[in-house]
Amino acid sequence: MSFKLFDSLTEQQETHKAKLVHVLSEYLPEPALSPCAELIMFHRLHLHIEVERKGRYGDYTPHSGKGSRISINHNLSPFEFLITFVHELAHHTAFIKYGNNHDPHGAQWKDEFKRCMRPFFELELFPYDLKATLAKHMQNPKYSQSADVKLLQVLRKYDATKVGTTTLSQLPDGAIFQMKGNKTMLKRINKLRTYILCESLDGKWKYRVHAMAEVNPSPGPK
Repeated sequence: MSFKLFDSLTEQQETHKAKLVHVLSEYLPEPALSPCAELIMFHRLHLHIEVERKGRYGDYTPHSGKGSRISINHNLSPFEFLITFVHELAHHTAFIKYGNNHDPHGAQWKDEFKRCMRPFFELELFPYDLKATLAKHMQNPKYSQSADVKLLQVLRKYDATKVGTTTLSQLPDGAIFQMKGNKTMLKRINKLRTYILCESLDGKWKYRVHAMAEVNPSPGPK
């Protein structure tokens, strides 16, 4: 995929693109604005920016005969928003090529995700550490960046809304904490892979908590 999607734009297309760029400027890194606007136009996509949905960053709904729909959560950081956009774009291009005859996150989708992401690596867009971590992620992309803790850790560095917050991955085994928005006290036991095993203080219940879940550590005894 190249970003040379149109030989030229009509006056009407230029106006449409300018409106898209204006909307997207709130969500995307500046170098990605023009390419993403043209991708939306070229593929005739309807982009919906949604309130936060637990368990997913975005989704894709194909339509025959009219523009397909991509939705993305409004509260993602610019780099997360871009990765999610390309993730959903890959669902679209995979659908165009294979229809419903492919695994939604299988080999064909992974190939499309790599192809759609490649041009963004050619832009002066990603900080070095994020570019290196994302490149490794793209070798075998997962169903969501939430399944790649290392990628989430680097993305978090570039998310201004996360300054001053603590994730479970930052606590040592044995630490006592509360989940954000929950008063129940839990203890960290040990790391699994994407998740960390935790238990209630009375030892009766065990939980698998995502390593990047935001937590409030207990200050401990003074």
